[in-house]
Amino acid sequence: MNSYLFWGIVSSIFFLSAVPAIGHQLWLIYSRKQQRRRGELKAEATQSISLNQIFSSYCGVYSFFLFGVVLDPPDLFLTVPRCISALLLYAVVIEIHRERRDRASQWAFWGCTASALIPIFLVLAGIRTSIGSRVLSESFVLVATILMAQGCLAQHRILKSNCHRGAVSLPMHAMLYAKDFSGLMFGFELGAGSWSIIIMHASNLLMRLPILYTYLRLK
Repeated sequence: MNSYLFWGIVSSIFFLSAVPAIGHQLWLIYSRKQQRRRGELKAEATQSISLNQIFSSYCGVYSFFLFGVVLDPPDLFLTVPRCISALLLYAVVIEIHRERRDRASQWAFWGCTASALIPIFLVLAGIRTSIGSRVLSESFVLVATILMAQGCLAQHRILKSNCHRGAVSLPMHAMLYAKDFSGLMFGFELGAGSWSIIIMHASNLLMRLPILYTYLRLK
């Protein structure tokens, strides 16, 4: 087994491991919504969750899915696990939108919904391997990197200001951190052409640390 195949499998495993972790986030939201309906909880179920952070995480996962789609042939290590993770993060955005019903959650919901049309268009138009589609996917990765960095900062600020964990899921953030580490190693194996992937995962590893540190200090 060569190193590319090894880190590709490891990266896929961590991404697939993130699926139950994101599912845990959905369960926490649902559980707190049930508590609120019973009158056991006065605050919003999603009060401590940063929509900014969830939406930016969706953009990050989706950007790698898009990056894998434009390759010829499509890279299954990049596309399949990231497609599943993106759909679950989309479900979290839906739950936040259903509770808050504000402009920000509405924009996030429609942004996630509209993004599904891009890979369909690229495949149907037959321009997966064109320079334009590669530039589009790499540009999206860079934009997603910026979004995820400020999204992590937003989640960190909310945890510090609220002084409680709320429905924020430690397993989800821990598995996303492990996912970024394995993704960084896989990016190195892909070579110089994957520079945008390396930048994103390195940035995520750095920016998610304050969230994990602050979460563990709260009750």
